[in-house]
Amino acid sequence: MPSKEKLAWLLALGAILFFHFYRLHLYTLNFPNWGDDYAFLELIDYVKNHNLTENISYIFHFHNQIHRIAYARLWVVIQYAIGGELNFKTAIFLANLQLILLLIPFHLFLQKIKRSPWHLIGIACLLFSPLGNLDNYNLIGVLQHTGSILFLVWISYGLFYAENSFWVLFLALCYPFVSTEGLAFLPMVTYVWWTKNSKLKIVFSLLAITVIVFYFHDYVGTSSSKGSFSWLHLKGLLIFLGNWALPISDSFRAWINLLAGTLVLLYFTWKIIGSISIKLSFPALLFLQVLATGVLICLGRASMGDLELITLSDRFLLYGHITLLAVYGNLLINKNFTFRLAWGLLLSGAWMLASFFMARRPLQEITLRWKSDLLGAYFFQNASSYNCPEETIQLLTKSYFSFNPLEIPKKLPAFQEKNNIQILPFRQEFKDGQLALSWKNLPEKKSQTDQRFIVIKELQAHKTIFKIAALANDYPNRIKFSQATLGGNSSSTNVEIYLLNLSKEKITRAQYVCSLTLNN
Repeated sequence: MPSKEKLAWLLALGAILFFHFYRLHLYTLNFPNWGDDYAFLELIDYVKNHNLTENISYIFHFHNQIHRIAYARLWVVIQYAIGGELNFKTAIFLANLQLILLLIPFHLFLQKIKRSPWHLIGIACLLFSPLGNLDNYNLIGVLQHTGSILFLVWISYGLFYAENSFWVLFLALCYPFVSTEGLAFLPMVTYVWWTKNSKLKIVFSLLAITVIVFYFHDYVGTSSSKGSFSWLHLKGLLIFLGNWALPISDSFRAWINLLAGTLVLLYFTWKIIGSISIKLSFPALLFLQVLATGVLICLGRASMGDLELITLSDRFLLYGHITLLAVYGNLLINKNFTFRLAWGLLLSGAWMLASFFMARRPLQEITLRWKSDLLGAYFFQNASSYNCPEETIQLLTKSYFSFNPLEIPKKLPAFQEKNNIQILPFRQEFKDGQLALSWKNLPEKKSQTDQRFIVIKELQAHKTIFKIAALANDYPNRIKFSQATLGGNSSSTNVEIYLLNLSKEKITRAQYVCSLTLNN
């Protein structure tokens, strides 16, 4: 590559990376995003008070009954040991460097198949698509799921282009301790090495069995599956495989994903077994692992709620984009089809641009919900997005975590002013402690940079509890709504609702909205 072309290539790649990390800086906060991130505070608290043997055992013990996330825990412990505290924003930023490491095997892959290095720009556009990276804005997501993809891509590349390398064997054996789907990848690695007659095939087979036995040796969890594979599971799987589809319609998003997933499944079925004999490749192996992950998710989470909503979750978007990368790579490796560079760059560039516009509102909503929990924890020692026990909230007062004063206003209003003018929600639902409210006639915010929240003043018999919830869909002429978890278990609860406005300068204003009696 001539020097001027190489400079242009580096500038293009650098621009993609810069805007990804700029968005991280813009939207992330130094605060646990969702309840699972508190597990890392619990980890630091445990490590500080136990010996080395106990700490190693803790790093490998189960998370949520089934996952052994030793890779994520070890990563956090090392960062804490170096920095002396756990700053979530810094940790998320550093963990996203894994995406850059993902580009290396794809670059080597292009060299092996003698395709233009400019295809790496197309690959980077798909990999760093803003919508596909929503999961990378919370710490457990970027460490567990992006870490899983990192191991998957490197191992898959090594199996086909670095045969008999011990680093491939090592990474494959470690993969289950990054994310549970690594267990499903062990048989695939074994199959590839046996078909290639690798000198490591017997050693790896024995070690893989050892890893599986160790993984489940103290397993005491219960199955959450609904039994045999059914249409519900198949539909969820196809939606999962189609998670690369842009959400151009909220009403038909599940069916759009299902169609996209069906097309990808048919394509790789044809490429892998279309000629009767099984033909595996680096891109095909990526797809097969995403397929196996989807099967595990659909079987394991079918009884946890609406499977459509689960498989459409932000946390699985990156898997869908890896499926898209598998298609891109397979088009490049196909000797009977010339995938022109111009088309690759045009389509991937357009995809990234569309993804940018699609991701703006979800990112704003994520940050707003995140900010509401930060304010609730700082001022009222509670969270509204999820049930967070008091002892867990107390972890935020430990020496290894400190709030960023730039993210928090100096004080909040008193939330005491009341008047006779009430703005009642047109829809309210209160069930099992979950309060959902929707408004058609709330006043619009004066500045688009303002962040607005619903403050719920819960009037209990002996004390008053405040909860701060995000005001979602807070755009002109839209139905705005909020959802919060309340602490009261009584059949009837009296609450006062306030609208909290937080300006860019961290100035707060409050407006009384209404008083409600909630009946469970």
